[in-house]
Amino acid sequence: MTTAHPDVIPFPQRASAPVAESAPNVLIVSCDQEVAWRLENDVRSAGLTTRVVNSYDAAAQSLSLQACEVCLVGPLSPGETAGSIAGLIQQKGWSTQLVCLVASASDDGPQILPAANGIELLTQPYTASTFALTLAGAVQRSKLMAENRRLRRQLSNRNLRDMVGHSPAMHTLRQQVQSVADGNGCVLIQGEPGSGTDLVAQAIHDSGRRAHRPFVKIDCSVLSAETLEQDLFGQCEPAPMGQTIRHPGRLELADGGTLLLEQVQFVALPVQKQITTLIREQCYVHPQTGERIRFDVRFVFGANVDLVSLVDKGLFRRDLHEEASQTCINLPTLRSRKDDIAPLAEHFLRRVSGREGRPPRSLTLDALHVLQRHEWPGNICELENVIERACALDWGSKLTASIIEPWLTPREVTEEEADALPGLTLAEMERKLIEATFNRFAGNREKTAKALQIGIRTLSGKLREYGYPPRGGPGSNLKAWVPVAIAPETIEHIESEQRAA
Repeated sequence: MTTAHPDVIPFPQRASAPVAESAPNVLIVSCDQEVAWRLENDVRSAGLTTRVVNSYDAAAQSLSLQACEVCLVGPLSPGETAGSIAGLIQQKGWSTQLVCLVASASDDGPQILPAANGIELLTQPYTASTFALTLAGAVQRSKLMAENRRLRRQLSNRNLRDMVGHSPAMHTLRQQVQSVADGNGCVLIQGEPGSGTDLVAQAIHDSGRRAHRPFVKIDCSVLSAETLEQDLFGQCEPAPMGQTIRHPGRLELADGGTLLLEQVQFVALPVQKQITTLIREQCYVHPQTGERIRFDVRFVFGANVDLVSLVDKGLFRRDLHEEASQTCINLPTLRSRKDDIAPLAEHFLRRVSGREGRPPRSLTLDALHVLQRHEWPGNICELENVIERACALDWGSKLTASIIEPWLTPREVTEEEADALPGLTLAEMERKLIEATFNRFAGNREKTAKALQIGIRTLSGKLREYGYPPRGGPGSNLKAWVPVAIAPETIEHIESEQRAA
């Protein structure tokens, strides 16, 4: 006799029924005992395992305890429908396929009616081959759906690989990203500066059905109203022979994909009205050519302030806020999830090492304690900058607290406290960083400027201030660069030979 969970209400099994040792492929739901036994025999004759229950509640509990590939529904009690079971399956996200047994509408013979609302209808009487074919198809669809969801979860996890952290706040954030990824509505991402607005927006795009289309972003804080309009709609410029060249705007470039508007609170009110119209109509009239252009873009907005307070002050349009906040995601601060500092630091250390082509560094325990005690007003971006700058100054395999501490943003102090603080001045720290990076790249100014994210002229000007010869002159590459691997006694030997020569 088949053993059932005590809370599941099955029909009594007949003595001739074989024992199902594996998870059932088919769950039979029917209040008619004779129909249930007949279906059970037909399922077993088709080579599948089964379990039988007699009500919607028992079916719901059975599916919760042990997933089935097919739910075969016969006659139900008054008030219970196959549609309610289908709704439960859809709500829970199960891959179970629903097949409903219905009475024959005519005497033309057995037939399988088209699926309706996720339910496949099987008329009776049916032949053994028709029944087996129906169940086999349903089982195959269930397996394909389960595999598809598994691959989507795997892809989604890979797309979220840069969202590092194991805290409950990060777990909730990943769930929010996955839940909104496949939608088309606007998303508002709010968080303190440096909390990763663009990273979350990219994860939403990469995890959704628009992943194969462009992801375009605009930083609204650095653009005037006129420049932002040109960026959105594009512009035309005259060409030879009286022709005109039209440069597409970001809306056209993002067609089919996602457009991120970072720092949306800086957008001027007239442009906010235009953006509201763009969201609602998904088309615009080009301001120069008069051409009507349609597009399909999902808008994602990033803000570092509370937009509701700006709406109350009349600094942000209420209609745009209503459109933008169809889904709102609030990013956690780094100081609220300090358990994530260690994995984040390791992530940034691996990134720096990969860029330099060397084995990853590690943090000493005292360095980790220093990082965890810091309040991180700049959030993740501040942590990344601290790690990169510390790596630029030290080529060892471990970063200690003494290497980390000079780069942490100090708390606000009084003038008396500032006078008593030991350490380097800002100018001294800047010089130390520039010279260390310059030495690390063996005097290559292009690589040094790129690593420091400054212009080559700015770098050359700083080097002249530090006493380095002009670029191209004798000794312009290095002032006194010594490879780390050369021992001091070797250096002294080389210098003595040079003096003797």
